[in-house]
Amino acid sequence: MKPIAIVVEGIHDLNRIRSIYQDVLVITTNGSAVEVEILEQLKQLSLTHDIILFLDPDHAGERIRRIISKYVGSVKHAFLSKEESISKNLKKVGIEHASKDAIIKALSELSVEYDYKKSDVDFAFLYEMGLVGQNQSQQKRNLLAKSLNLGHVNGKTLLYRIQRFQITRDQIIEVLK
Repeated sequence: MKPIAIVVEGIHDLNRIRSIYQDVLVITTNGSAVEVEILEQLKQLSLTHDIILFLDPDHAGERIRRIISKYVGSVKHAFLSKEESISKNLKKVGIEHASKDAIIKALSELSVEYDYKKSDVDFAFLYEMGLVGQNQSQQKRNLLAKSLNLGHVNGKTLLYRIQRFQITRDQIIEVLK
Protein backbone atom coordinates (compact mmCIF):
# COMPACT_ATOMS: atom_id res chain seq x y z
CA MET A 1 0.00 0.00 0.00
CA LYS A 2 1.34 3.38 -1.02
CA PRO A 3 1.57 6.31 1.38
CA ILE A 4 -0.97 9.06 0.79
CA ALA A 5 -0.69 12.70 -0.20
CA ILE A 6 -3.73 14.88 0.44
CA VAL A 7 -4.28 17.85 -1.87
CA VAL A 8 -6.13 20.85 -0.42
CA GLU A 9 -6.66 24.41 -1.61
CA GLY A 10 -4.97 26.59 0.97
CA ILE A 11 -2.95 26.95 4.15
CA HIS A 12 -6.02 26.96 6.42
CA ASP A 13 -7.15 23.64 4.93
CA LEU A 14 -3.62 22.27 5.38
CA ASN A 15 -3.59 23.36 9.04
CA ARG A 16 -6.99 21.75 9.62
CA ILE A 17 -5.83 18.42 8.14
CA ARG A 18 -2.57 18.54 10.09
CA SER A 19 -4.48 19.16 13.33
CA ILE A 20 -6.03 15.70 12.81
CA TYR A 21 -3.27 13.84 10.92
CA GLN A 22 0.12 15.18 11.99
CA ASP A 23 2.27 12.86 9.86
CA VAL A 24 0.42 12.93 6.54
CA LEU A 25 1.80 14.69 3.47
CA VAL A 26 -0.47 17.62 2.59
CA ILE A 27 -0.01 19.71 -0.55
CA THR A 28 -1.77 23.01 -1.23
CA THR A 29 -2.78 24.29 -4.64
CA ASN A 30 -2.61 27.87 -3.35
CA GLY A 31 -6.07 28.65 -4.66
CA SER A 32 -7.83 28.03 -7.93
CA ALA A 33 -4.97 29.06 -10.22
CA VAL A 34 -3.21 25.69 -10.17
CA GLU A 35 0.33 26.21 -11.40
CA VAL A 36 2.07 23.78 -13.74
CA GLU A 37 4.77 23.22 -11.11
CA ILE A 38 2.15 21.88 -8.67
CA LEU A 39 0.65 19.66 -11.38
CA GLU A 40 4.08 18.26 -12.24
CA GLN A 41 4.86 17.71 -8.56
CA LEU A 42 1.59 15.78 -8.13
CA LYS A 43 2.20 13.72 -11.26
CA GLN A 44 5.65 12.70 -10.00
CA LEU A 45 4.32 12.09 -6.50
CA SER A 46 1.59 9.82 -7.91
CA LEU A 47 4.30 7.30 -8.82
CA THR A 48 5.01 6.69 -5.13
CA HIS A 49 1.89 7.98 -3.33
CA ASP A 50 -1.87 7.71 -3.57
CA ILE A 51 -3.08 11.22 -4.38
CA ILE A 52 -6.28 12.20 -2.56
CA LEU A 53 -8.09 15.31 -3.78
CA PHE A 54 -9.84 16.88 -0.79
CA LEU A 55 -11.09 20.20 -2.08
CA ASP A 56 -13.80 22.64 -1.04
CA PRO A 57 -17.35 21.77 -2.14
CA ASP A 58 -17.72 24.87 -4.29
CA HIS A 59 -17.16 25.91 -7.89
CA ALA A 60 -13.45 26.65 -7.40
CA GLY A 61 -12.88 23.32 -5.65
CA GLU A 62 -14.62 21.42 -8.45
CA ARG A 63 -12.55 23.29 -11.05
CA ILE A 64 -9.29 22.41 -9.27
CA ARG A 65 -10.46 18.79 -8.92
CA ARG A 66 -11.05 18.55 -12.70
CA ILE A 67 -7.69 20.14 -13.58
CA ILE A 68 -5.63 17.92 -11.28
CA SER A 69 -7.58 14.79 -12.11
CA LYS A 70 -7.11 15.31 -15.84
CA TYR A 71 -3.40 16.07 -15.51
CA VAL A 72 -2.39 13.44 -12.97
CA GLY A 73 -4.64 10.55 -14.01
CA SER A 74 -5.76 7.99 -11.44
CA VAL A 75 -6.46 9.82 -8.20
CA LYS A 76 -8.72 9.30 -5.23
CA HIS A 77 -11.43 11.72 -4.19
CA ALA A 78 -12.69 12.70 -0.74
CA PHE A 79 -15.85 14.78 -0.58
CA LEU A 80 -17.55 16.93 2.04
CA SER A 81 -21.00 18.39 1.56
CA LYS A 82 -21.54 22.13 1.78
CA GLU A 83 -23.48 21.57 5.00
CA GLU A 84 -20.50 19.79 6.57
CA SER A 85 -18.03 22.49 5.61
CA ILE A 86 -19.81 25.77 6.23
CA SER A 87 -18.31 28.38 8.55
CA LYS A 88 -19.93 29.33 11.84
CA ASN A 89 -21.12 32.65 10.37
CA LEU A 90 -22.65 30.70 7.43
CA LYS A 91 -20.77 32.82 4.87
CA LYS A 92 -17.86 30.61 3.82
CA VAL A 93 -17.48 27.01 2.70
CA GLY A 94 -14.27 25.06 3.08
CA ILE A 95 -12.44 22.07 4.49
CA GLU A 96 -11.05 24.33 7.21
CA HIS A 97 -14.57 24.75 8.69
CA ALA A 98 -15.46 21.04 8.83
CA SER A 99 -15.59 19.06 12.05
CA LYS A 100 -12.93 16.51 12.86
CA ASP A 101 -15.50 13.71 12.51
CA ALA A 102 -16.63 14.92 9.08
CA ILE A 103 -13.03 15.09 7.84
CA ILE A 104 -12.18 11.63 9.17
CA LYS A 105 -15.33 10.20 7.59
CA ALA A 106 -14.65 11.87 4.21
CA LEU A 107 -11.07 10.59 4.14
CA SER A 108 -12.22 7.07 4.99
CA GLU A 109 -14.80 6.94 2.17
CA LEU A 110 -12.66 7.58 -0.87
CA SER A 111 -13.85 7.29 -4.45
CA VAL A 112 -11.26 6.03 -6.90
CA GLU A 113 -11.05 7.52 -10.36
CA TYR A 114 -9.79 5.34 -13.18
CA ASP A 115 -8.20 6.35 -16.46
CA TYR A 116 -10.50 4.16 -18.51
CA LYS A 117 -14.26 3.86 -18.86
CA LYS A 118 -15.75 0.62 -17.58
CA SER A 119 -19.25 1.81 -16.69
CA ASP A 120 -22.39 0.78 -18.58
CA VAL A 121 -24.07 4.11 -17.77
CA ASP A 122 -24.76 6.72 -20.46
CA PHE A 123 -26.75 9.96 -20.57
CA ALA A 124 -29.87 8.20 -21.87
CA PHE A 125 -29.86 5.93 -18.81
CA LEU A 126 -29.57 8.94 -16.49
CA TYR A 127 -32.59 10.48 -18.22
CA GLU A 128 -34.53 7.23 -18.01
CA MET A 129 -33.82 7.06 -14.25
CA GLY A 130 -34.99 10.67 -13.77
CA LEU A 131 -31.52 11.93 -12.84
CA VAL A 132 -31.40 14.59 -15.58
CA GLY A 133 -33.92 16.67 -17.50
CA GLN A 134 -36.92 16.19 -15.22
CA ASN A 135 -38.65 18.03 -12.36
CA GLN A 136 -37.16 16.02 -9.48
CA SER A 137 -33.79 15.35 -11.11
CA GLN A 138 -31.74 17.52 -8.78
CA GLN A 139 -33.15 15.85 -5.66
CA LYS A 140 -32.52 12.39 -7.13
CA ARG A 141 -28.96 13.37 -8.13
CA ASN A 142 -28.29 14.66 -4.62
CA LEU A 143 -29.51 11.40 -3.11
CA LEU A 144 -27.46 9.32 -5.51
CA ALA A 145 -24.35 11.47 -5.10
CA LYS A 146 -24.53 11.24 -1.33
CA SER A 147 -25.10 7.47 -1.36
CA LEU A 148 -22.28 6.78 -3.84
CA ASN A 149 -19.90 9.43 -2.45
CA LEU A 150 -19.72 11.52 -5.63
CA GLY A 151 -19.69 15.01 -4.15
CA HIS A 152 -21.89 17.80 -5.48
CA VAL A 153 -22.85 17.10 -9.10
CA ASN A 154 -24.90 18.50 -11.94
CA GLY A 155 -26.02 16.19 -14.76
CA LYS A 156 -22.81 16.39 -16.77
CA THR A 157 -20.55 15.94 -13.73
CA LEU A 158 -22.69 13.04 -12.53
CA LEU A 159 -22.17 11.15 -15.78
CA TYR A 160 -18.43 11.90 -15.77
CA ARG A 161 -17.95 10.68 -12.19
CA ILE A 162 -20.13 7.61 -12.64
CA GLN A 163 -18.06 6.59 -15.64
CA ARG A 164 -14.67 7.44 -14.08
CA PHE A 165 -15.54 5.77 -10.77
CA GLN A 166 -16.81 2.71 -12.70
CA ILE A 167 -20.29 2.74 -11.20
CA THR A 168 -22.77 0.43 -12.90
CA ARG A 169 -26.46 0.69 -13.78
CA ASP A 170 -27.23 -1.94 -11.16
CA GLN A 171 -25.57 0.11 -8.42
CA ILE A 172 -27.63 3.17 -9.40
CA ILE A 173 -30.87 1.21 -9.54
CA GLU A 174 -30.17 -0.23 -6.08
CA VAL A 175 -29.61 3.23 -4.57
CA LEU A 176 -32.75 4.68 -6.16
CA LYS A 177 -35.05 1.85 -4.95
